[in-house]
Amino acid sequence: TVILPAGTVMRHHSDPPEPFPHNGDPQLWNLGLSTTLNHGVPTLQAAHKLCENGKVLTAEQAQLKLVGKRMVTFRVGLIARWNATTGQVTQMEGLPLSKGEVTAEDDNEAMSN
Repeated sequence: TVILPAGTVMRHHSDPPEPFPHNGDPQLWNLGLSTTLNHGVPTLQAAHKLCENGKVLTAEQAQLKLVGKRMVTFRVGLIARWNATTGQVTQMEGLPLSKGEVTAEDDNEAMSN
């Protein structure tokens, strides 16, 4: 669960963190944050829960990356590789394709249809 504290909305992706710019306030409003401008700086009047652990993110929550809070870890695992010269697809060691996954043959067939 990620909660933004009341006070100045900070951009945590900058080093050191800096206040969110005033021209971004309308965008924060559109994303569901009830901010006010305090000396030209977007400020939250009350704490705001960005997301809850284990629940699917909404489109609005995913856009709150603007404030620099990580809400998800994205990983990609390589299960096969394609050789452009030969057109062959080689499955990586120890990672068999499970049922329901698209194979190169299925993909080629779907593309030709």
